[in-house]
Amino acid sequence: MEKQAYINMLKAKLSSERFAHSLAVMETALSLAENYAVDQKKVWLAALLHDYAKDLSDSVLLKLARENNLLSCQVEKYQPNLLHGPVGAFLCKRDLQIKDQEILQAIYYHTTGHQDMTLLDKIVFLADLLEPERSYPWVDELRQICAANLDKGLFFVFEQILQYLLHTKTLIHPLTIKARNQLIYQRLDMK
Repeated sequence: MEKQAYINMLKAKLSSERFAHSLAVMETALSLAENYAVDQKKVWLAALLHDYAKDLSDSVLLKLARENNLLSCQVEKYQPNLLHGPVGAFLCKRDLQIKDQEILQAIYYHTTGHQDMTLLDKIVFLADLLEPERSYPWVDELRQICAANLDKGLFFVFEQILQYLLHTKTLIHPLTIKARNQLIYQRLDMK
């Protein structure tokens, strides 16, 4: 399928707000990827489709996750919105016949991160948080950090997310903790 065909299909599938967000994430991801040796087609496709399952209800996400062995931990059972990444990757593979594992992985982990994030994973994860309509208090600082270093941007995001989840006494996905810790291990290994 060509780029415009994916865009048209997504426009018919998602709410107008989610569709606009998906286009913005795609453009942001392409901008982030400019300075890195990464396949541009993989970038735009993974970023465009990252929220393919976002408009599904929590009950549908849980049902699809259970039926297809996508639940990775208890946290997802209590916070099924986190499943829109894994379910989205599953649906993109099943319904859109996307076979590229790098694209599917970037979609799968864009909600939690994971300890062995590829460059594509990082770009999609960060683009989702950086797109122009995002307005949370630390987004401008994140944009500045990411302009210089994606790993520092990721670490900053994980710190912000963890502080928020601790403050609100919300469950923390173990993959997010592992992703943050991996960034620290890398720093320690460089010393």
